[in-house]
Amino acid sequence: MRFSTPGFMFRSLMPVLMTGAILQGCQESTAEFSPADIVQTVKLETVDSEQLTGQRRFVGRVEALSTVDLAFQVGGRVVSIPVQEGSRVAEGEVIASLDKRDYERAANEARVALELAQLDHQRNQQMLERGAIPRATYDRVAADLEIRQLAVEQAERNLAYATLEAPFDALITRRIVDPFTQVQAGSQIVRVQDVTELRISFSIPENLMSDMQLRGQLDVEAELNARPGQAFKLSYREHATEADPVTQTYKVDYALPDDMAEGILPGMTATVTVTAPNRSLQQVSVPVAALDTDPAGDFRVWIYQADTQTVSPQIVSVGELGSSRATVTSGLTGGEQIVTAGAHLLRNDMRVQPYTPNI
Repeated sequence: MRFSTPGFMFRSLMPVLMTGAILQGCQESTAEFSPADIVQTVKLETVDSEQLTGQRRFVGRVEALSTVDLAFQVGGRVVSIPVQEGSRVAEGEVIASLDKRDYERAANEARVALELAQLDHQRNQQMLERGAIPRATYDRVAADLEIRQLAVEQAERNLAYATLEAPFDALITRRIVDPFTQVQAGSQIVRVQDVTELRISFSIPENLMSDMQLRGQLDVEAELNARPGQAFKLSYREHATEADPVTQTYKVDYALPDDMAEGILPGMTATVTVTAPNRSLQQVSVPVAALDTDPAGDFRVWIYQADTQTVSPQIVSVGELGSSRATVTSGLTGGEQIVTAGAHLLRNDMRVQPYTPNI
């Protein structure tokens, strides 16, 4: 036939032959490269330890002795909140009041019912003495008298609950509701803080917790950002014995001197200087970019093993965290080579190649 010429058959088979050649080339290319053969280029830094003079600085925050959201124990309409945010109130001073008319009416009704129960009890007692009524009838009247007495006590308590008073000398930090608001029992009305003593709270690394006794061997001073150039000594109050799960640091509270508390408010920041007398400290710092976190949320760095040209993770405890470098309080001793960028791309025993800048 006309269409069975050799030239026509060759032209028809050419696309098939080319496709097969391409597929074969792809298979050969795939066989030549695998993910295991890829070597990641990383930038390294040798960890250096620094000998300190026993003095460390931390960022602290002024805190009140306690913070409480006050609430009415009964519901009703708020008719008065005579305090303003930022004002100070004495213990027992009225902070807010509800409309008391319903509670006053309930208390009066309870008192009237109690008076009737008392009269009924007296009559039944006389009748019992004459043998005019059985003992069971008298017992029911006596029980009713006790119930009426309890009702009066509860009604008077509810009336008292309609007035909210300061539980201690306090600073009004927030008015949560406005007057004429209808509230339920337990609804938060005002937030107050106990400022009879102000404290500065900050976190310290584990080496300061384990190697020194906080009460006796740490000299602590603070400089408030609101009062630059004025440093004052702090007094130890308490410390946490459970480390923060992320930073592996411990929260410590120190008290401000009473004569320095005027004009200082909770939330202000301070630079806290902790000095350990007759003690020098080893400090290791790493670039912030070198820090990575494991699935549990712990900080880690990646250490380069020169003999195998691989990397492995090392859990570290972080103290001070700056904008570019972080203080490592445990996990590194100095001399290790760590990866300083792209840590999130690494995995255990991954082959890497140190970055060498072109000269």
